[in-house]
Amino acid sequence: MSTINMFFRRVWNSPTGPKTVHFWAPTLKWSLVIAGFNDMKRPVDKLSGTQNLSLLATGLVWTRWSFVITPRNYLLASVNFFLAGVAGFQISRIVNFRLKEGDSKKQVMDYIINGSDSLKGRSSGMMDVATTGMKVGSSNATDLTSISH
Repeated sequence: MSTINMFFRRVWNSPTGPKTVHFWAPTLKWSLVIAGFNDMKRPVDKLSGTQNLSLLATGLVWTRWSFVITPRNYLLASVNFFLAGVAGFQISRIVNFRLKEGDSKKQVMDYIINGSDSLKGRSSGMMDVATTGMKVGSSNATDLTSISH
């Protein structure tokens, strides 16, 4: 049996090989990394701090976890390492942009954690609907509490 044939047989029958979810889940997760690379062309003011913060946390936690679980999953570790790297880079872009715009460090952190509405000093329209039954800021606000189910 040739060396190449033995290698492919070993990969195919591996506990993290193509016959298992341990292979396909990380393989498909590379699409998040590719999307993160594509976001590098996106204007910084269009990036979501909360989304990138969650991707960073996910990448860091799962990179560590992939070495703790049995079987060790190096494919899972690599995709999450790059996911954390891309998200960290995007967060650094957001931080640099907000600081150049004149925000304080506290405002930048608030922006990343709570989104753009936190800087405007107003809540989002969806929150207003959920708490009051009416969308605030709209000239033709509809009273949603009068609608019967």
